[in-house]
Amino acid sequence: MRTMSAVLLVPVLAVGVLLAAFHAPADQLQTVTAAVVNGDEPVERDGQTIPLGRELAAELVAHEGDGYHWILTDAADARAGLASGAYRVTVTIPANFSKAAISTGDDDPSAAERARVDVTASRTAAGVDPVVSRTITDAAVTALNHTVVATYLDNVYLGFTTLHDRLGEAADGAGDLAGGADQLADGNSRLVVGLGQLADGSVALSDGTASLRSGAGRLARGTADLSDGASQLATGTASLATGADQLATGADQLADGTGQLSTGLSALRKSTADLPGQTRRLADGADQVADGNEQLADTVVPLANRVVTGIDALPDLTEQAENARDLAEQCETPVEVCQRLRDRADRLVEAAERGESARDDVRGQVIEVRDGIADLAVGSRQVADGTAELADQTPALVSAIDQAATGASTLDTAAGRLADGAGDLSTGADQAASGAAALRDGTRQLTKGADQLADGAAQAAEGAEQLSDGAGRADDAGRQLADGSRTLADGADDLAGGLADGRDQVPTYTDEEREHLTDIAATPVAATEHGFGDVGGLAAAPIIVITLWLGALAILLTNPAGANPLTWRGATWRLVLAGLRRPVLLGLAQAVVITATAEAFLRLGPVHALALLAVDGLISVVFVVVTTALVTAFGDLGRLICGLVPAVALANAVVSGVPGAVATAGSYLPTHGPVLAVRALTAHAGLGGTGVGLTLGWLALGSTALLMATTAQRTARPVRRESVRPDPVRRGPAGVFGLRSG
Repeated sequence: MRTMSAVLLVPVLAVGVLLAAFHAPADQLQTVTAAVVNGDEPVERDGQTIPLGRELAAELVAHEGDGYHWILTDAADARAGLASGAYRVTVTIPANFSKAAISTGDDDPSAAERARVDVTASRTAAGVDPVVSRTITDAAVTALNHTVVATYLDNVYLGFTTLHDRLGEAADGAGDLAGGADQLADGNSRLVVGLGQLADGSVALSDGTASLRSGAGRLARGTADLSDGASQLATGTASLATGADQLATGADQLADGTGQLSTGLSALRKSTADLPGQTRRLADGADQVADGNEQLADTVVPLANRVVTGIDALPDLTEQAENARDLAEQCETPVEVCQRLRDRADRLVEAAERGESARDDVRGQVIEVRDGIADLAVGSRQVADGTAELADQTPALVSAIDQAATGASTLDTAAGRLADGAGDLSTGADQAASGAAALRDGTRQLTKGADQLADGAAQAAEGAEQLSDGAGRADDAGRQLADGSRTLADGADDLAGGLADGRDQVPTYTDEEREHLTDIAATPVAATEHGFGDVGGLAAAPIIVITLWLGALAILLTNPAGANPLTWRGATWRLVLAGLRRPVLLGLAQAVVITATAEAFLRLGPVHALALLAVDGLISVVFVVVTTALVTAFGDLGRLICGLVPAVALANAVVSGVPGAVATAGSYLPTHGPVLAVRALTAHAGLGGTGVGLTLGWLALGSTALLMATTAQRTARPVRRESVRPDPVRRGPAGVFGLRSG
């Protein structure tokens, strides 16, 4: 009775202790102490303190779900705790942790480096404690990496929104500039028409004054000759009679010429009376145009400078994107996630390069428009100055024409009197003397007036030429101004369109969208874990199977020998059944108590508990048959094999990463199929049918082997007489059938 109680109690205690240990190991980790040593020195960036080491330490200490008891300590205490086993693991944060973590944002990309932590496990720790601690540390580092990357990406998305807004403002300004440039082009077109009319009139005026100058020259030469003749007439009247006829004829011709001259100059004076006012109005209009262009330059140039300054103040997207790509290049595992992250970083660099190219194009167009408007203001001022000078010289021209007209009128009067005197010359010598004196005085006045007329005509001709040249230059300048203003209008339209297109190509995000994108891009892949928490269910299968195997060995050791195979008179299979009856009953009893103990921890429910009982009963019977067959067939070697089976099964059950030979040997053991069958019930695995099939196969193999071994024991082999000595039948622990045949 005591032996039976021990055979049943020992498996129950074993399976109970093991299931209690592996049922919920995470709930017992509060007894495990881990230390954090924070040697990080915070860094300053843009006036802000960045203590990433402190944040990582806080992540570890506040980490939920692992059950470890984390404490902050110094390096000396951590070393002492590792040596004594007080700390199962220590995490040391080095001094340059924060500096290295933010080094990707420095000006020198080649100086960027990874931040690292040192994880050290105690030599006195349990086998899997370092792995669990490393997993927890990696989770904290991953959370901190997410924070750093999220902050960086948030700044990138914010830069896109700012660039979009700035391009919108620039597009609106360029639109206003295009409207003003269109108005300027229309005004300049009207100015070109007026300047063309002025150029045509000034050419006609230049031709007329040239003719006037030629006639005035001939008049001056004629009056000079007349003056000489009059002097000769005054000094000697003896020749008066001889030249009286010639004088009369010349006087008549002179009277006709001076009459025509007087008439022409009077008409010219009337036609040029309004010329000073017209040129003055032209000068005033040109001055207004110059003032308008200067005001336009004063408005547009500062606006363009602000646009250029705003564009220059935009962040360097290419550099930020390349930093993101460098950060992506640092990713190593998992490979697929890192590759997708690098692809997205490459697309981000390409988008940033297109944004930088668009920004450079916009900046060049703004500078070109700004310089064109400044040159326009300078050119219009030069035109205004030229027309003002022309207006200043026009009154002198009109005055000279007036003087010429007055002189021509005087000349005409004198010529008339000369004709009258010449007609009366023949009346008498006295009248000839007095007439000669009067003629001398008149010719002197005529000569003076002719000289004045010649001078005035020369000045008028020079002024007309200057007017013609100035009008021609003004016309050319006006045409250039019109062309430049039209080019300015077209450039402003293109600038507005380009800025609008650039703004549409740059994305903009709301605060909610930026926060969502930042969170997704910082952690683009998330894993949903299944089946990692049921450690007790996974461990229960090998525990139950190994316990049943050890129980079968206990039954084999404590079971008394059955019938003697040499004296048994029935069939061999009946002998085997008779010998297995008691061990099988004990095995089934073990299966019942082990299943009940497992149900107390696993809570499988009635249906799964009954299924587990049936499987455990089958496994117990198979193990009793197999162990009996091994010991019956091989004796002590069989016992050794029975002792090695649970060791190999335990090695394959604890971890999958065992040597290939051990894994192969485990798959051929009689415990492999039972583990699969039990795990299908305790951990909802999918190989229950395979496990039951393998178990039934071992039942058939073990039964066949036991029948063959028993048959061999019942067969006596002849031996030499001198070698035979008394050898009683071995019973008891030697096996169910403990006979050693001769």
